[in-house]
Amino acid sequence: MQIQKLNNDVGALCTGIVCQTVRDDSEINQIYQALCHHGLLVFSAQELGGADLTNFMSKFTTLRPRHGVEITLDGFPHVVIVSNIEENGEAIGHQPDQGIEWHSDGTGWQQDTLATCLYGVEIPKQGGDTLFANGYLSLNALPPALAKQVKSLSITYSRLYLYERLGRANGLSAGERARFSDVTKPLVVTHPVTQQEALVFSIEECKCIDGMNESQSYEFLSQLLEFITDDNQIYRHQWSVGDLLVWDNRCMMHTPTEYNYATQRRRLHRVIGLEPS
Repeated sequence: MQIQKLNNDVGALCTGIVCQTVRDDSEINQIYQALCHHGLLVFSAQELGGADLTNFMSKFTTLRPRHGVEITLDGFPHVVIVSNIEENGEAIGHQPDQGIEWHSDGTGWQQDTLATCLYGVEIPKQGGDTLFANGYLSLNALPPALAKQVKSLSITYSRLYLYERLGRANGLSAGERARFSDVTKPLVVTHPVTQQEALVFSIEECKCIDGMNESQSYEFLSQLLEFITDDNQIYRHQWSVGDLLVWDNRCMMHTPTEYNYATQRRRLHRVIGLEPS
């Protein structure tokens, strides 16, 4: 496997590898170490079905089952369909349509997530890019005084709060509502493998930050985003069919971007892996 850094050092392009056939322990370890250090790995021209995605991600992590409004691929309970496509009047998946929404997957869950993979099945002709910010680099992009401040802060997330903001709370069962209690985490985390500090958060899932109310917390995170999502700080992935992206949620943030939801079709398959409990 060859590894080449992506634009602005946010992630890496991996070539010379077929993800469908990865079995050797040394190759698995090479991929995992690259994931931890680069944060985002891009594999192009892959042919991966539900079983392939499940098997590939299972080599690195315990898979997270579906929840809430998610729809999964038939026969594969861990493969979530991210799509705006309707068939016979029914949505085949779920596609958030709010545009830019910087986050890290799983911030509001009790058990931390390790990694996410996203696979391109059907791609719109224009738009629908995914943007990434590397939490290692984001911390260094802040002015020294602000970097010192964020290292001392904790942030409280509410999964229910997020669903209500996005208008998706009606899709939750009573049991799911009971499971989604508030979670408080440090704003800056130390990666368990690299031991590097990383700034990662989900702005729409934030209920409050230490010593701040809701509006102050949102304003503070918006200020951070101005520093860490400048064009020279991020990587923009323009999708092609067969692209597989894998990113480490312990050090990466990302956001979807808009496309014409009414006239363009988009379908991605996603698997999320959990940190060991």
